[in-house]
Amino acid sequence: MQEHLIIDGNNALHAIPELACELKQDRSRARDSLLHLLEPLGGSSASLLTVVFDGRGGPQSVSKHRGMDEYTVIYSSSVEGADGVIERMLMAAKHPENLVVVTNDSLIRNCAYAQGASAMRVEEISKKLDYAIERVRSVRKRSNISKSSKDRFENKIPFPD
Repeated sequence: MQEHLIIDGNNALHAIPELACELKQDRSRARDSLLHLLEPLGGSSASLLTVVFDGRGGPQSVSKHRGMDEYTVIYSSSVEGADGVIERMLMAAKHPENLVVVTNDSLIRNCAYAQGASAMRVEEISKKLDYAIERVRSVRKRSNISKSSKDRFENKIPFPD
C-alpha cells in the first residue's frame, strides 16, 4: 500500500523560516511556495500527498495540485479548520498505518498515534524531500532525459541547526 502524507499546511508555513517570512507579506504566495516546494513528494506514485490549509471563509474545497493525481490540496471550511479535517481523515482511514501526518502540533500528532498512524515534525520532511528528489534524478538519469536547470528539483528548506 502507498504511504499517504498529510501535511498541516498552515503549521508548515509557520515552521519553515523562509515561508514564515513570506507569509507575513502574502499568505496566498506563501501557500503556493509551500505547494511548489512539496511537488517532488507528490509527483511520484510512491506516495500520496495531501496538504490541508485552513479555509478561506467558505465551504471546504478539494483539488488536485497542477493536475497531479497523487497530490491533493484541501482548504477546510471556515467552521471546521485544518485540524478538524486532518482528524476526520485519520478517523475515517481504513488503513491508518499507511498515514503519516506532518505537523508540529502535538495534539494532531497524538491524534495520529491514537488512530494507528505515524507522525513527524515539519523539520523532518526535508529527509523525505531529499529521497524523492534523488529518486526523480535517478529515474531521469536511467531514462536519459535531458536536464534543464528549470526542471531540476532541489531541497531548499532552510532549517536552523
